[in-house]
Amino acid sequence: MAYECKVYDKNGKLKKILRESQLTNASKEFFNQPSTKKVRSLINSFKEPPIEENTDTKFYNKICVVCKKEFHPRHPNSKYCSHECQKKLYLEKKKMKTNRLKK
Repeated sequence: MAYECKVYDKNGKLKKILRESQLTNASKEFFNQPSTKKVRSLINSFKEPPIEENTDTKFYNKICVVCKKEFHPRHPNSKYCSHECQKKLYLEKKKMKTNRLKK
């Protein structure tokens, strides 16, 4: 029996044709099974997975509390442009706290 499986890309253009000569003996035995569920899953594994684009992601215009530079986070409550700025502010607050306790 001649097998010919056509694989298309997301735009509907023909990407490749899988012919019987390209199948191994193990896959030929696999195709001769009475159940078509496994055969269909193998054929579907040759297809490219659909690329899902997330258009819900919104970027916000924020100004960093430490360095006063503008940055564009994904979350509206972000205060720092980087981990370094966050750490810098944390260390300054800690230093001020220790100075108060010493007095």
